[in-house]
Amino acid sequence: MYLGLAGQIHPEKNSFSVLKNQFKFILFPAKILIGMKKSILFFLITYLFISCSADRNYLPEDFWGMKLKRKLTGKEAKDFVDKLHFQNVATEKNEVGFYSGEVGNATVYITYYSDDKAAYQDFRKMTEKISPENSMFVRGTYHNINNKQIYSCMGLGQVHYVFADNNLLFWISADPSFSRNFLDEYMKLVMN
Repeated sequence: MYLGLAGQIHPEKNSFSVLKNQFKFILFPAKILIGMKKSILFFLITYLFISCSADRNYLPEDFWGMKLKRKLTGKEAKDFVDKLHFQNVATEKNEVGFYSGEVGNATVYITYYSDDKAAYQDFRKMTEKISPENSMFVRGTYHNINNKQIYSCMGLGQVHYVFADNNLLFWISADPSFSRNFLDEYMKLVMN
């Protein structure tokens, strides 16, 4: 016989089955709470990952001791890139950042593509066009830096680095005295 919570007698239940049922009664809400915690944690991690990657700022106001003096986006950036090439070459989404500091000047050009393949194809096409020594760029060389294929060349008094990462194509121009250090630090920004 078993005396229930309300004082009723239950002859069909033994004390072990009652304890087992009470344990299940307590365990059920705990399982729900644990499941909710996992769902909330998964949602938060997903939200942070998406919001961090979707709104990456590849042209920060301050970078490597330099200030972003001017930033071009949208039509203004597209027109600027097209004017440099004397023809329409830019995709619809471009950004250009002009940096200046005590060490010198640097410019970062960013072109956005619909996918990784398009960015890499334009990387190859662009570097093949500027590779011949008959252009204004000289000493063109491919390097493997931080597990990334990078093309470098010299011209117009600066060192230029070109590389693709995901659906983006980057062209960095910097004064020779600090160009490699600037590139290394900028790649950390892009890759992280």
